[in-house]
Amino acid sequence: MSYRMRWLVVVLILVVPVVLAPFTAMAQQPPSASSATLHGIVMDPDQALIPGAAVTLTPASGRAQTTTSKSDGTYSFRVPAGTYTLSVKATGFASFAKPAIQVATGANLNVDATMALAEQEQQGNVTT
Repeated sequence: MSYRMRWLVVVLILVVPVVLAPFTAMAQQPPSASSATLHGIVMDPDQALIPGAAVTLTPASGRAQTTTSKSDGTYSFRVPAGTYTLSVKATGFASFAKPAIQVATGANLNVDATMALAEQEQQGNVTT
């Protein structure tokens, strides 16, 4: 191996870790200490998972956040500490709401939503 190749290998061995170190450190940092996570599962009365439900988290003051439950029925929000209302809507189910959810700084709070079946209206025509 020539002198030039050895020099290139040494430089790469020394420079690459130095260049990548800040990115590695950022990836290992914990989430912001001023925020919290609120997560859960959306399910029906038989505890079957409900994917595709519209999940909305509304703070006592501020703007609501909306997400959709994943294929495994889960949802997740990253929010600042505060008081929230969780609302869930899904086709074929009655709306779900849980008010006054207290979220503390740094919390990892689980709030599952069990959806009731929507009442169905039936109409019939009677002729005489």
